[in-house]
Order: sequence, then structure tokens, then C-alpha cells
Amino acid sequence: MSKEKAIEKLQAMADEPKDSLKKFLAKEILTHDEPLDFFSLVKKFGLETVYHYEDLDEEQMQEFYNTYSKEIIQLQEENKVEYNNDRDRSWFALERTTEKISKELDLER
Repeated sequence: MSKEKAIEKLQAMADEPKDSLKKFLAKEILTHDEPLDFFSLVKKFGLETVYHYEDLDEEQMQEFYNTYSKEIIQLQEENKVEYNNDRDRSWFALERTTEKISKELDLER
């Protein structure tokens, strides 16, 4: 997919009317100077290096988990993994959502 088409698709994800992890992450990715570089940086250095979710205070993290808990738990069940705390569950969900968006944008080629 061309860079322009990928950015358009990412913007469409960010503009979806229904709130979701995908929408949340698309919005975050679009704040980067080079949004598509986000995916290669994540692949090379890991999500926690590129996106500083862990810098959120405890209240913000709990709000994030509460907002997306249904999706987070679903991703955990789909992947047959179990995490003992909300922070780890949330990180896992963000990582999986990043992978899904990357595949949808066909950035692997």
C-alpha cells in the first residue's frame, strides 16, 4: 500500500465513530512526525520504547483499562494468555492492536 493510502486508512481508523483500541491507537500514531515509521520503530525497539503508556499516572492507566477492558480481555482470551494486572493486560492489547493495524495497512511488504 502506498504511503498516502496508508495514512488515509490510518486517518479513517482514527475517525471511526465507535471508540475502540484501534481508534485510540490510530489517533496516537497520527501524532508522530512520521506516523508510518511508528510501526518499524515498534518492530525494532518494542512498543514501550516508542509509546510511553507507562508514563501515564495510575489514575490515567486505570481509566484506559476501564475504557477498553472488554477489548483487552477479548484479546487476552483470543491469544490464550493471562496477565495478572491491568497494566500488563493493557500493554499486551496495545501490542496486538499495533500488529493488527500494521497488517491492515499492509506495511509488512
